[in-house]
Amino acid sequence: MKIIVCVKQVPDTSGKVAVNPDGTLNRASMAAITNPDDLNAVEAALVLKEQTGAEVVVVSMGPPPAEGMLREIIARGVDRAVLVSGREFGGSDTYATSQILAAAINKIGLDEDDIVFCGRQAIDGDTAQVGPQIAEKLGIPQVSYAAEITKEGKTLTIKRMLEDGYMTIKVNTPCLITCIKELNTPRYMSVGGTAT
Repeated sequence: MKIIVCVKQVPDTSGKVAVNPDGTLNRASMAAITNPDDLNAVEAALVLKEQTGAEVVVVSMGPPPAEGMLREIIARGVDRAVLVSGREFGGSDTYATSQILAAAINKIGLDEDDIVFCGRQAIDGDTAQVGPQIAEKLGIPQVSYAAEITKEGKTLTIKRMLEDGYMTIKVNTPCLITCIKELNTPRYMSVGGTAT
């Protein structure tokens, strides 16, 4: 069983935000961090890894410096990481990003027991579109806004957050789940890549 987690390096918007004349973020002037919701997806994968012995693979599309982010995620306990990088990917919208990540997931291989996790949305775009678009391109079911995840055999029971409450959904693997910050508290990095 594999759990594939999509992560994105984003500009740290907690400090001063610089904007280009065309209205886009000046990413070069800001520090880069791992998208916060993606860390909740990584944590969800690591919890399931501890319960099932699954392999956790992180995949990211970004420039070569994103390798540092992936090394930090490996230090949290992930088994391996894949960086998909190319100058032609710069400026990709959600459709292109999901197409590239779906192709990378297909290359890694998606078996009948596997799960794909994504963060709910990235703080630099706030669209919440990439995860669902990946699921559509892979032809697998998806559940968004997961606040609780339980696995029994090939079935996941998801407590899904709504605006005015929760709903419970059962879904079979392979599937894609988008994770929200209420799902868990991400662990810190450690030298041995184990929980701290």
